[in-house]
Amino acid sequence: MSIPRSLRRAAAGTAVGAILAAAVLAAVPAAASSAQSGKPIPPAPADTDPKRVVYVEVNSNDMANVADYTLEGSQRPAFDMAMIFAANINYDQAKGEAYLFLNDRVTQTLQDAEHQIRPLQQRGTKVLLSILGNHEGAGFANFPSQAAASAFADQVAQVVQQYGLDGVDFDDEWAEYGKNGTGQPNDASFVQLVTALRAKLGPDKLLTLYNIGPSAERTVYDGVQAGSLLDYAWNPYYGAWEPPQIPGIAPDRAGAAAIDLTQPSQQDLAAEYAQRTVDEGFGVFVTYNLTAGDHSAFLSGITRPLTGHDTAYRAPWFDVKGAAAATCAGGRIKLTLTARNDESFPLGIEAQSQAGSRGFAAVEPGASRTVVQQPAAGTALDGTATLRVTAADGRTSTIELPYTVPACS
Repeated sequence: MSIPRSLRRAAAGTAVGAILAAAVLAAVPAAASSAQSGKPIPPAPADTDPKRVVYVEVNSNDMANVADYTLEGSQRPAFDMAMIFAANINYDQAKGEAYLFLNDRVTQTLQDAEHQIRPLQQRGTKVLLSILGNHEGAGFANFPSQAAASAFADQVAQVVQQYGLDGVDFDDEWAEYGKNGTGQPNDASFVQLVTALRAKLGPDKLLTLYNIGPSAERTVYDGVQAGSLLDYAWNPYYGAWEPPQIPGIAPDRAGAAAIDLTQPSQQDLAAEYAQRTVDEGFGVFVTYNLTAGDHSAFLSGITRPLTGHDTAYRAPWFDVKGAAAATCAGGRIKLTLTARNDESFPLGIEAQSQAGSRGFAAVEPGASRTVVQQPAAGTALDGTATLRVTAADGRTSTIELPYTVPACS
């Protein structure tokens, strides 16, 4: 049975030339404590759950909606990656070259980064610019030369850097190769583009592939695998299970499931696919078309199998950074917990672990706390400390701090 293609509208609007334009986790617990300011907080352990991806049609929806969702009982974002959908690859017939096109709504989203992008990044969501064909004959798969691919990569890198984005998503739909005298897809083009963009952006920016179109069929050229330069690739067919087959992309960097959040009929299927993602070791789960309103019930069916948490809608969120680390000292475990209040107002902090608990009535803005615990003999640690943060108006948030329990003897 054939699967319908995603019916996603190509962006349209006013051309904008070459334009350009946070680590979050949490908390701290208790036994002996010292107040400190300005000390760096160690990085929190990496999130090993499958990545949750969401596409937002910014022609009709705000990126800011993504920040409304967290994993219940934590301050972790419900979505690890959010795609600004979509910029376009257009064709300048006079110059005979492709160029990056940003319609009015994409431009507004980028220029309003303070409200549309930074809140997501502050909560730990990576924000990427998705680029889509636009019916003009230009696509990622038909650059006529390495120089042409590199010139387009320059434009893309400029936007990513100016607006502080976290990466780029390639969606090779609607190009209409051959139109306006453009060339047909060739084997070198996409690999050359990915190679050039990776060199310009470096290893810390994300490059992802929506696994569709001629580019997805031409990912190896002259011994170079685009898959070794991409971070992730995923299924483009909503309501279907279709693992990408891209050389260089292992299952833990691939998404086999894709779900349209505006289709209630896919809700049960989404939960099934989420469990299958975990069971079969895939590293990504893709969702499309997050709109305004509360979709937490639908999303909980996805996040529960993927992370062990339901999805919370507009739960209180506080900018508190922290870490937990367990080491051995004299044959016993020493648990060190740190936290810093990065909000502009005081916060109460109550921290708990199997080794004990302690509360701080008012941690001032910019202030840090460090607590060292030595569990009593026979105390079993489960590798998670919990922080309860309370604002003066009574809003509360619970933050989990995972750590590795060492074997001390």
